[in-house]
Amino acid sequence: MHKATLGFGAMRLPDATQTAKMVDAYLESGANYFDTAYVYDGSQELLKKTLVKRHPRSSFVIADKLPPWLVKNHKDCKRIFEESLKRLGTDFFDYYLVHSLDDSREESVEKLGLFEWVTEQKKKGTVKYVGFSFHGTTAYLARLLERHPETEFVQLQLNYMDILRGPAGEWQNLAIKHNIPIIVMEPVKGGSLATLPPAAEKIFKDYAPERSIASWAMQYAGTLEGVANVLAGASTLEQMHDNIKTFDNLKPLTGEEMALIEVALEEMSKIATIPCTACKYCHADCPQKIDIASCFSLYNDLKRGSAEWNRSMMYKTLPDGRRAHDCTECGVCLSHCPQHINIPAGLRTVSETFQ
Repeated sequence: MHKATLGFGAMRLPDATQTAKMVDAYLESGANYFDTAYVYDGSQELLKKTLVKRHPRSSFVIADKLPPWLVKNHKDCKRIFEESLKRLGTDFFDYYLVHSLDDSREESVEKLGLFEWVTEQKKKGTVKYVGFSFHGTTAYLARLLERHPETEFVQLQLNYMDILRGPAGEWQNLAIKHNIPIIVMEPVKGGSLATLPPAAEKIFKDYAPERSIASWAMQYAGTLEGVANVLAGASTLEQMHDNIKTFDNLKPLTGEEMALIEVALEEMSKIATIPCTACKYCHADCPQKIDIASCFSLYNDLKRGSAEWNRSMMYKTLPDGRRAHDCTECGVCLSHCPQHINIPAGLRTVSETFQ
């Protein structure tokens, strides 16, 4: 049976004390793949403190990423690369990716020669394996894999919602066709497959009350063909232990269990939520500094059954000037969203809901 390993996704980490406990538990489980990025606010520095300074470099591997939207030339590549090494306190990356590719970046990525630059770092010995993370169309992924045979792995958003109700299965099949190992990101879709609408959650709890909702999504992703590693974006020690438990006993879902997922998806389809994964890529360049991820999260919580008074109160605690109704619809955020959300329209919906 194919069995993927568990990865440590370092996008949504708690404070240093809790992160250190998560790092230790993860390494003690026998896993060792840590994924971070230049644009994950504070993530690299936190891993330096909790991982690099506390454990032998030979006991773990680090994946990091080059953000194309911050690059104008190879000098920028060098600056970002060296700054990332310094932030992490290491002198090489085991895995290095061209970050978050989609169709809108196709021309600039090729014109700037970003794949060639990353491959040069492998020749110098500061990178061991080169790849990319992807959020575009199936056609663009096909072009990338044909155009760049130097690719040694690809990071894809694979989860039961995006495969069974979206194009992610096509991306998976392309990677398999090219014999490229897959690193899975967003197996629980930014947490949206860990907290479901009550009717959908009941389907899973009636069948297996002892299991977490997230474990269903992690098990699904971990047994997909072609998958080498599944990045768990845990933000608590409890979540980390739950993910470790799932991968210690990893086995394919049965036909009966897959049927339950289909029924749950039907229930989820009745609830109109905003498919935000809280990556916060859109935050940096927002001229209004709107807390977009929090606005969408509170709206989605409400739609999934949270008390209206509570979510409304939480919305009002967001800083003045940073709420959904402060959006000027300038559209700067649109090019940064890997989920291709119409962010201004989503913020209008949030504003109308909570105002």
